[in-house]
Amino acid sequence: MSFTTDSGQELAPGALARTNPTQLYLIRHGEPEACYLNCYYGQDDVPLSERGRDQSRRLAERLAAVPFDAVYSSDLRRAGYLAELIAEGRGLPVRRLAVFRERHMGILQGLDVKLLETAHEHTEIYRQWRLDRVNFRVPEAENFVDLRDRVLPAIEELTQSFKGMRIALVCHAGPIRVALADALGMPLDNCFRFSLNHCSVSVIEYPHEGTPRVTLING
Repeated sequence: MSFTTDSGQELAPGALARTNPTQLYLIRHGEPEACYLNCYYGQDDVPLSERGRDQSRRLAERLAAVPFDAVYSSDLRRAGYLAELIAEGRGLPVRRLAVFRERHMGILQGLDVKLLETAHEHTEIYRQWRLDRVNFRVPEAENFVDLRDRVLPAIEELTQSFKGMRIALVCHAGPIRVALADALGMPLDNCFRFSLNHCSVSVIEYPHEGTPRVTLING
């Protein structure tokens, strides 16, 4: 994939290096409609609730003073809505990429949690997955290792292409978890030890040399 400046010029990794660290704002989308809150909706393109739209508007206002150089999002509408609000007034396009989607849940996608906990045909698979949410592979799904291997190369390319700049990336809890776990040097098994609320902001700084530094989680 290639990343571009707002003039449309393609960037080679490191083309606009500066002395400042690259700041990546990882922003989770707003709350979806209530009927999806207890479902594993994964990559389903579910709509935001009115509360989710309000959360998105209020967060965009909070971030109005941040001088973003680029705005990216997944290509799912619950992320794109907030990304458009953040880009609005800055003269920035929103670049929507499928690589930043939530994890695909396979045969569990779209199913209600309570149903899976009782007597559904996939209850045993669901039970096994709950015992190992990182490595167990639900049929037709990505596990968290797959998610990490999909998302981290894209984040590396993005941060290298916009070195020394501030990037807003509106996406989903799964991609944000793997990015934070990588920056913190923690095993993927521990990435569920912090909360990521709807419309929360987490920030990673990438210096020109050395290890990344997490400056905010679930803000």
